[in-house]
Amino acid sequence: MAGGKWMGWWGHLGAPKQRGIVTYTLSPFEQRAFAGALHQAIFNTFRRVTGQAFYIAVPLGAAYGIYTWGKENHQWRLSKAGHAAHGDDH
Repeated sequence: MAGGKWMGWWGHLGAPKQRGIVTYTLSPFEQRAFAGALHQAIFNTFRRVTGQAFYIAVPLGAAYGIYTWGKENHQWRLSKAGHAAHGDDH
């Protein structure tokens, strides 16, 4: 009681009853929040990876090719044949 007048239960402060509001509930026994989550995760991940594979594989392949070419070229330039081809006297 506040000031001699009962104001109702929590949230019902004497205002007119609300109309047109619909609420739905679902039994906890009917909820399956993770139903099929692992199955969907596997196939969704596969689909996403295969969709992005071209954008990842091509630059990685190009970078690997440039790296191996550079390593081989560097080793050749350090060799006797490389020095002779470029006329280095070192």
